Amino acid sequence: MKKPTQKPNYSMGSDVVFLLRLAWQEVRPLYAWYALVIAVQVARPFIAMILPSRVIWLLQAGASFERLCAEIFLLSMAILLCGAADQMADTYGERRYLVIPRTALSTKADLKLVTTDYPHGERQDFLNLAGKRYTAINSNNSAGEESYRVMRGLVTASAGLAVYAAVLWSLSPWILLAIAGLTMVSFLGRRAANRWVFRNQDNWVPLERKMNYIYTEAGDYRFAKDVRLFGMSQWLLDVYASCTRLRTDWANREGRVQFAADVADGLVTLLREGGAYAWLLYGAVTGAIDPAAFVLYFGAVGNFSQSLMDFFTRFATLYKFHLQIANVRELLDWPEEFRREGGLPLPDSDSWELTLDHVSYRYPKAEKDTIHDMCLTLRSGQRAALVGLNGAGKSTLVKLLCGLYDPTEGQVLLNGVPITQFNREEYYSLFSVVFQDSSVRPYTLAKNVALSDHPDIERVKQCLDLAGLTERVAELPQGLDTRMMKYIWHDGVDFSGGESQKLMLARALYKDGPVIILDEPTAALDPIAEAEIYEKYSGLTQGKASLYISHRLASTRFCDVVLLLEDGAVMETGTHQELLDQRGKYYELYETQSAYYRKNPTWQKGEGEDEEEMG
Repeated sequence: MKKPTQKPNYSMGSDVVFLLRLAWQEVRPLYAWYALVIAVQVARPFIAMILPSRVIWLLQAGASFERLCAEIFLLSMAILLCGAADQMADTYGERRYLVIPRTALSTKADLKLVTTDYPHGERQDFLNLAGKRYTAINSNNSAGEESYRVMRGLVTASAGLAVYAAVLWSLSPWILLAIAGLTMVSFLGRRAANRWVFRNQDNWVPLERKMNYIYTEAGDYRFAKDVRLFGMSQWLLDVYASCTRLRTDWANREGRVQFAADVADGLVTLLREGGAYAWLLYGAVTGAIDPAAFVLYFGAVGNFSQSLMDFFTRFATLYKFHLQIANVRELLDWPEEFRREGGLPLPDSDSWELTLDHVSYRYPKAEKDTIHDMCLTLRSGQRAALVGLNGAGKSTLVKLLCGLYDPTEGQVLLNGVPITQFNREEYYSLFSVVFQDSSVRPYTLAKNVALSDHPDIERVKQCLDLAGLTERVAELPQGLDTRMMKYIWHDGVDFSGGESQKLMLARALYKDGPVIILDEPTAALDPIAEAEIYEKYSGLTQGKASLYISHRLASTRFCDVVLLLEDGAVMETGTHQELLDQRGKYYELYETQSAYYRKNPTWQKGEGEDEEEMG
């Protein structure tokens, strides 16, 4: 087991200030509301404590029946009104106000996740923080709301303590100090248990993330075919059960720690309150305390003890919540390396040149470079193809060109300027990329193309038509307003794999970036179909810098230049025919692939194709 050494990056005081500032920014009426709530919550038990003592004092003083009834009625009504105000605060005020700062914090965290530097999403420590943030702000009972309730309770308990301490001080300072000291012992035990939980949470957060993944996949009908045909159901259940057992083991350890703290707390409570009540009883029996004072002090001991326990319990709870809020703040403050503000404006040019200047990239903890000392230039109007076998580094190169990764060595240049000098979000706007995995979203078809709540409908229609989806759109029940993803919407529609890729093409055309990159979006198709789609893409993107990526060598023979990538380096460069004429590595791979397809007639030529052109 990994030795737990993690400590929060922020103090509890810092987190309290953070939450109070957040509430002040988002919902200032909460402060006025809490002032009223604290006043009635302090007044109610104080009046209830005074009532029996006051009745006994009136009886001892020989007060009239009418006065006795009047004072009892007034004090009782005050208790009832305070209780009603307290209940209204719970059902109206807190449920109305507290969701606002929590939602604001959740929005900040979600924004961080979708805008953070791309490599962070591949780091386990960052993913662990993302998982912890969900626990902190995912519901009305999470730290994002409960922290405010606990802070309000702390202020209430503190005000009550001041009142009851004054009463007990008049009885005996030693009683007051003894109660306070023993309560501190209980608090320290509880804090130690909470710290153990925090230090060890990295042992179970990854397990919960795996369990949530399996739980989600099991309910996603899109994977139902694979689960059934490959007999994955029992395997998924076994993996889930294994994670559950490990998570349960940690839950049991946590339960034992909390139980030990509960037992210690109970013993200290018995000693603390038992000793105070014994003192009072002795004073009453010996006549040192009269009946009215006895009742008052008796109530004060109980209320002081309860308020002090409430204070330290809430303090310990706030400490636990502070650890969760600290995780959220650590996520929000996770350092970003990419430039997001300022920077040079993008070149005002119709001619673009994207260059890899002796670029190398090595993944964290990897033993060797995935891309090594690569030089490559992509210009406007140029159609370049990047080919190579799986694992050659093609997708990594795409991420470097798009600015998703920064090189380990070397530079990526835009018109001769390092891309690190530009605002990275503005740099992203240059690229219209279609990846191998289509990313259809649960929006309407029009919004899926435009990725905007306010799409240009005429432009959407034009892009869908160019992508070859006009007939399919005409068949949809609500046309461009048809919602995608049957998994999400009861009236949703799912496209086939080929239709989804055409939708991705329409999206790329709608964005109309000056650099077009196709990262093996047709890998599931046969070589002829892939080549046809690539040629169609090429015809729709004339004048742009285009990069077509494939592990099939013949699919991109229409390109101006073909680069063969192997082991993270460009091995050969030239046109398709030039590389064949060189009789080098490209020729060997081409012959190997074409020989396979010639031996399999069902994969062969389309109508009018020469068998020699197959690949």
